[in-house]
Amino acid sequence: MWTNNRTLVLTLGMVLSLIAPNIKGQSAAQSSPLQTLTVPRATNTTPSLTALGRSVAAAWTATTNGATNVYVAMSSDGGATFSTPRRVNDQDGDAGATNEQPPRAVITGSAAALSVTVVWSKRDPGPQETRRDVVRIARSTDGGHTFTPARFIHDPAFLGARGWESLASGPDGAVHAVWLDGRDADKKIAESANRTGSVPKGQPPQAIYHAILAADGRIVESLIASDVCFCCKTAVAVDQRGIVYAAWRHIFPGSMRDIAFAASTTGDGHFSPLVRVSEDKWELNGCPEDGPSIAVDQSGTIHIVWATLVDEGEPRKALFYATSHDGKTFSPRTRVPSAARSTPGHPQLISADGGAVLVWDDVLDGLRRVSMTHVSRTSAFQPTQLLSGADESASYPMITRSGANSLLVAWTSRAPSGESSDLSVIKLKRLAN
Repeated sequence: MWTNNRTLVLTLGMVLSLIAPNIKGQSAAQSSPLQTLTVPRATNTTPSLTALGRSVAAAWTATTNGATNVYVAMSSDGGATFSTPRRVNDQDGDAGATNEQPPRAVITGSAAALSVTVVWSKRDPGPQETRRDVVRIARSTDGGHTFTPARFIHDPAFLGARGWESLASGPDGAVHAVWLDGRDADKKIAESANRTGSVPKGQPPQAIYHAILAADGRIVESLIASDVCFCCKTAVAVDQRGIVYAAWRHIFPGSMRDIAFAASTTGDGHFSPLVRVSEDKWELNGCPEDGPSIAVDQSGTIHIVWATLVDEGEPRKALFYATSHDGKTFSPRTRVPSAARSTPGHPQLISADGGAVLVWDDVLDGLRRVSMTHVSRTSAFQPTQLLSGADESASYPMITRSGANSLLVAWTSRAPSGESSDLSVIKLKRLAN
């Protein structure tokens, strides 16, 4: 059973900032002033957002003197204001901080009795042959004020790499987690060696797993697929019927690192065979560290965005968007417009008005920025809006709907290289929907 445990309370800094300036080819986003979430004297990174109505939870990691912890700040007014951040993990330093492995949160329940569930991962610093990464979970039943002691989402005895987690809730209040897991890596390496006569080189094999987290604390896990790309974040969504959708970067024959998708319609965690979203044929003997994002709207339409490589005289990354009405076939990919000469990546989306709202980061003239666009139900894109400022390096944005008429975007912000301090903070921008 889930129980409450008091955690350390740290202050929340809130600052005002000017609307982002116009940059050629982009328009400035009309919004409320910027806010900042920060644990003082710490490096604050890897934000994620979740909302239920006007209740919003912002989760992120803060690192001080090599120790990383997970924090959550709550808002009851659609992201206009946030509470003092609360530490989620009960053991100091029991978290990791990588951009493709942000802590994830979901809100369930009602406005009078909100539950907040948070999942995060931590890498084992030991040698590769005995590596035992972990994925943890904790829950608050008092609206994010206190959290239960952290639990494993898997058998803690499993060896291997593990993480790149995502989280979603269903209409019945059940929470669904998806993550990458290398528990069978040694077995697969041995099988490959016996078959080929040589030990395979490169990253150890990974699989993608799903777990249902019941309100009474039970965790029921299932295998979705094997042979997945080693270190790209996963994505999960649940529709109004309780169908669970998962997306990830897969290793197709020839080491093609394209996006895969699978659905579970049975309610027991059994997933259909994977579908290749788009035959991009990104051949890479490594990991792009750039996973997909998915959302499903009230009509059941699935929206997905991802990064891949294109050849335009020389290889460069680009973003693409597609939809599906049945989870079996996807529309032809549509390229997401981005600034000329920029290198976009790390996209996230939410569904909106039959289409979607997309955010991503890109690099232009050495500065990393955060941008946003709307795409209609006919896959027509509105002009791109720049969200971040010229006085910051902004990366890895997240987006959520924060009430009926507003959106909330968060990203990691630090001063441009060589300026001020190397400490970073979490910036948030609230926008009219």
